[in-house]
Amino acid sequence: MARPLPRMRDRYRYFRPIDLRWNDIDRFGHVNNAIFFELFDTTVNAWLAEKGLFQEDRDPMCVVVRHACDFFLEVKPSDKVEVALVIEKIGVSSLTYRSAVFRVGESEPLAQGKYVHVAVDRSTRRPIPIGPEAIRICENLVIETY
Repeated sequence: MARPLPRMRDRYRYFRPIDLRWNDIDRFGHVNNAIFFELFDTTVNAWLAEKGLFQEDRDPMCVVVRHACDFFLEVKPSDKVEVALVIEKIGVSSLTYRSAVFRVGESEPLAQGKYVHVAVDRSTRRPIPIGPEAIRICENLVIETY
């Protein structure tokens, strides 16, 4: 399997500063690999909340069906980082995000990931369409030539 190439800062639309916590650091003195999944999840859900998407009981609920991460550079406790986000694909009932962790002010990611949400009915837990208003809002986070 070929190693993915890092996607530079200009390939993302949304950036969220994240403060690393003491418990994010493992015994080797760097941010533990599992923490990156939390950072991606926090960023996706913060963006959705800021846009008012999938927040009400009448809205679909989004569940994660895929989450992956590629690591490029070590993240140390003293690093000031931000998580970047873009939507790669909008499906009928799914959103595919690309995310990355950057040191503030740097253009090369420390890690990058893929995150897929599927909209489901809150009671049946079966996939349902995202809806035209949500799609319209999500389209603002798409970069066509990702």
